[in-house]
Amino acid sequence: MPQNPNQRRASDAVAKWLAKNYKNNGWLAEAAEADAGTIGDFLNGQRWPKLGTQGRIESALGWPSGTIRQIGLGGEIPESLFDGPAVGAPAQDDDFVAAPGPRQSGGISDDEVLQVLDTMQQQIDQLRRRVEGRRQAP
Repeated sequence: MPQNPNQRRASDAVAKWLAKNYKNNGWLAEAAEADAGTIGDFLNGQRWPKLGTQGRIESALGWPSGTIRQIGLGGEIPESLFDGPAVGAPAQDDDFVAAPGPRQSGGISDDEVLQVLDTMQQQIDQLRRRVEGRRQAP
């Protein structure tokens, strides 16, 4: 049964969250331990998920319990649902390890680092050719 307009707002809010966080239907189905068809139908406005599925979707998105139902009943869509890391600054997972040593402002640019690395590679190549030349000499 197709969704009513408020239910559609809820599925659109979930789709907005997925887009903002670079996720897709497959990710949501796996994270929510839900049927991929159910998730696809929900996001396409074709079906309204059962309460248990709503709870699993909310859990996967980190939303408070009952959020999807409240939106589906005409409630507001809190902007806080979409808070999170800025584009290009993904949240760090539990495996993140900061680089050793103190942080310094300034320093050299990425282009300058690449230039230094390119120079070093040229020197290594020259040294390798010299060593190979000595090995071949009688």
